[in-house]
Amino acid sequence: MGSLKERSTPWCTIILVLGTISCNFMVFLGNTWTSDAFHRIGLGTKGWSNVGLGISSSLRSELDEKMNEVSAGLLDALKHIASTQETLDMVLSIAGNETDNAIDNSTELSLLDKHGPERGLALIQEFHGKNASHVANLTPVILTAIVQVVEMVFDKVNSSMIMLMEKLKPALMTVGEWIQKFGEKVTKGLEEFSQTLDKAQKMFDQVMAQLNQDAGKNEAEMVEQTIGLFDASNTGYITAEDLAHVGEWFAISALTGDKPAELLEKYDSDNDGSIDKDDFVKLVNDPSIPGSMSTILRRYAKRLAEIGGNVGRAKMRDEVAKSVSNYIRLVCAKNMTKVGWVSDRLTNDSVPLDFTAVVLVEMCLAASDPNAPIFTLADSGAILVDTMMGMRPQPVLDALDLIANTSWYHSQGLDVSKQPGCLEMVTKWVTTAQINSSVTAEDANKSGNAGLLSLLGVDELETMHSEQHAEILKGLPKTAFVMAEEGVKVFRMERQQAKQKRRNALFGSKTSQMLLARLLGGKAPSDIQGSSAVDEAINSGVPAVPETIEFAIFLMNNATSNANMYMKMAADYAGDSSNPADDFASKINGMVKKVESFIAMMEKYSTPKGIRDLETKIESFLSSALDDVKNVVESRLVELISKTAPQIEDAVHKAAHDAGHRLGAMLGNLLATPLASALGGSVTQALSDGLQSDVVGNMIGDKLSSSLGSALTNLSANAIGDKIGDALDNMLSEGIEKGTEALESVEKKLPGGVNLLETKAHHELSFDLALEREIDLLFNEDRLMGRTPQHHSLALLESSAELESADIGAAVGSAWTGVINMLRSFSNLLPKATEGLKDARAEVTKLASNIDSVFENFATSGQEMFDKIASIWNMIWMIYFVFILPFSLWNLYYGFWANGWFGGPQPLEKDASAPPEGFMAKCNVLCSSCCTWCSAFHDTDLCFWSVIIFMQVIVLLTFIIAVVLAIVAGVKAFLLAGCSMIYVLQDNEVCLGALGTMRNFLDTFQIGGGNSTGPLSQEDINRQCESHTLTTCSAITAIMMKSTIFTVSFGFVGSIFAMQMLFDSATLHEQAVFRRRYNEMQKLKAQ
Repeated sequence: MGSLKERSTPWCTIILVLGTISCNFMVFLGNTWTSDAFHRIGLGTKGWSNVGLGISSSLRSELDEKMNEVSAGLLDALKHIASTQETLDMVLSIAGNETDNAIDNSTELSLLDKHGPERGLALIQEFHGKNASHVANLTPVILTAIVQVVEMVFDKVNSSMIMLMEKLKPALMTVGEWIQKFGEKVTKGLEEFSQTLDKAQKMFDQVMAQLNQDAGKNEAEMVEQTIGLFDASNTGYITAEDLAHVGEWFAISALTGDKPAELLEKYDSDNDGSIDKDDFVKLVNDPSIPGSMSTILRRYAKRLAEIGGNVGRAKMRDEVAKSVSNYIRLVCAKNMTKVGWVSDRLTNDSVPLDFTAVVLVEMCLAASDPNAPIFTLADSGAILVDTMMGMRPQPVLDALDLIANTSWYHSQGLDVSKQPGCLEMVTKWVTTAQINSSVTAEDANKSGNAGLLSLLGVDELETMHSEQHAEILKGLPKTAFVMAEEGVKVFRMERQQAKQKRRNALFGSKTSQMLLARLLGGKAPSDIQGSSAVDEAINSGVPAVPETIEFAIFLMNNATSNANMYMKMAADYAGDSSNPADDFASKINGMVKKVESFIAMMEKYSTPKGIRDLETKIESFLSSALDDVKNVVESRLVELISKTAPQIEDAVHKAAHDAGHRLGAMLGNLLATPLASALGGSVTQALSDGLQSDVVGNMIGDKLSSSLGSALTNLSANAIGDKIGDALDNMLSEGIEKGTEALESVEKKLPGGVNLLETKAHHELSFDLALEREIDLLFNEDRLMGRTPQHHSLALLESSAELESADIGAAVGSAWTGVINMLRSFSNLLPKATEGLKDARAEVTKLASNIDSVFENFATSGQEMFDKIASIWNMIWMIYFVFILPFSLWNLYYGFWANGWFGGPQPLEKDASAPPEGFMAKCNVLCSSCCTWCSAFHDTDLCFWSVIIFMQVIVLLTFIIAVVLAIVAGVKAFLLAGCSMIYVLQDNEVCLGALGTMRNFLDTFQIGGGNSTGPLSQEDINRQCESHTLTTCSAITAIMMKSTIFTVSFGFVGSIFAMQMLFDSATLHEQAVFRRRYNEMQKLKAQ
């Protein structure tokens, strides 16, 4: 009892209270670290989202823009190549034609060219008194005049070739840069980076899914948005076939095989073979197809974002039309309202009619392409046309009229071989819309909406029944196909004829053909295979007009906003930002493959060496091409003269000697006949005397006389003819030489430098007739022994053949062949290259849009969710600590009070106060009474057990919290284990290397898109990983480990201290009871 007289210090209570407060403070501190880790994870999600958005922004602003520039540059170069080839055609044509004109304008050369060297010589000699030297003087004069003309044209070739290189070089240099960017080292680093990005995003997704407690709350909204996607046939209900198609189109493996039929049988409540809306809710929640609504809606949203990106980035008319076609085909699967928007824009004159027609053609081509993506079983083209016809039929009919025009079809860069099929399909859409509109022929005629029949010129609509109207409409598609086939044949024939006519006009002269043969092996510069591909590439590469671009941007904004809405909706429903099977690595790899395919086509010309070779080839051509033309023209003239000059001299000599021999023969006959007669008589007499037979002597004498006469004649003719021929030859040579000197002296005296050798004879017809007569006179039997006109004609043909065949296959130089082969190579390559670049560009915009659709939502919702979790987490533990702290302090106060401090337990006095009067007094009494049990009944059994029960609840609460902390520690351990597998999230050097890879790949790469210009410097990169919390795992690992240790260990220790406080409170209660009793006894003794 002595101890009850003095106050004592409750050391045990103090230790327990301080231990409990300390442990709970450590738990609170650990959880603030956890909260900070969650906040850092949120920053990491935003940081990596900004990396993704920076990639997509750079893909658009750099790679996509450069691809567009390269594509435009290559198309411009292709147009210039075609123009250059035509210019080179003109050069060769002008050179050849001018040469032949010069030959025709020269009387001497014209005679030689038309009649051959022998006859031409005779005419020149007989009528003009000129020899080979006079003809040879024409060569430099004609050549100089021709070269002056060709040089004027060749200036255009010079500028054209230089301009071609100026157009090609920037594009080739860009491709050369891509060779480096898409090299093996960079692409490997890019592949690793994309895989890292996937892992990081998936890890954050998993954490979000585990911590998101609001998932699934927007189910009704998801049902409204996805039920139309499951209705693949667009019938208003869902069948097993619809489920199978959805599984195929959206790559849901759970909806393959027999699974669709099983699900239909399981959830078809009314056994009508289809799923209605109520059944649909149960179906999508089936455990065998988890997350089917979010999976399908996300993939639809991604396709919508990809198409929106393509249509928004399209610059060329054909690209916009194709993207609009894909947009329509996609939204037909889900939203007919948007089909109405597009139909209205295509028919209200806000876009060109040409564009409307091309969109219909693209719809047809997509419907006919087995490799085109499928979004619905419904005929989207028929739906579009039906909607357009319901709004404004006339623009549709006008567009159909354009499609039926083969020339227009070709002018749009479309393959005319596909025109008949497309015309048939579009005609079928139009006729089906007209038949379904239930408009009679009479009504159509009265309203001015006669439709396709009016377009085709059918005028008997007033007397036509509706059945007849429908029957005719049903037959029109096939008719349109047949008409289009014929139109294509006529179009191709006309183009071929026009091409041949142009070629004949350009290269109809002998010299121009000689130029083609010697310089290019007989092929003209513009003679290329695959010219239709060149035309299609050039015609399709037409920039879209502003109205079309405005429409495309409208569709892009609509598609992008809807895609983001659907992605957020799916994220709210599923609790994560993407489907588990989705990845960026495969999409980046697909983009890289497309670009590499294009680079492979252009690599030969795009390296520094390839560009230098092109420049060298063009420089070589420009330096020697004109000389090559001059050489061929000169050879044409030289061959004409050089083959003629020897024959002129030979002909002169031969004619002189022939005349001498003829005169010799004539003199021989005159001399030999009387001589033979005289000798014959003497010989006959001598023989008769010798043989003693006059008969035999006469017979032999006659024979010998005849032989002797012939022999004497031949001897006389040969001897006399040689002498006379030599004399005539000398006389002709002296006469020609004197005539030439006289002609030259006359020419020198003529005013104006007139050259008689170049003067063309008047009255060409009479002159030619005279020439023919003189030729016959000069070369008839009487004048030339043993020579006939036929012989001379054969000689002329042989001479002409020799002229044509002389060195015809030998090129003057390799410059022409090299540059023409280069142009032809580019003509064959560039159409394929531009098409490949279009595909690569489409992949780039798809990738950028895909990244945006994921990371725009991930950047906001991810950080918001983690920040919210961090805030709630911090608040919960703040409340917990605030709750535990006063409880522990109250227990400490109770310990001191039970041990005599603060007055200690005192005897209770009876309440003798008067009853309260008034409202406020009663309220005061009420409030004070609430604590009466603690002040007046604290040492009763009822109060004790009440406090014990309350404290047991507190202990249980702390134990539960310790268990929760253990669970959270498991989540932390899972997160840290995931971090250990993603080096870029925990190693700063790896992070810097990854960003460096992206910086090397994309010069304009900025995290989050960035506001600065130019590439990131190494110093910038060194700050990015830390400033954007990209090394998230590194940032949270130490915090999470320390937090886990603190929260788990101190949480369990705090629970033990709380239990011990419970036991200690029983001891304190007993102390308070005995101390009160002791004080009551002391009070009684004092009274």
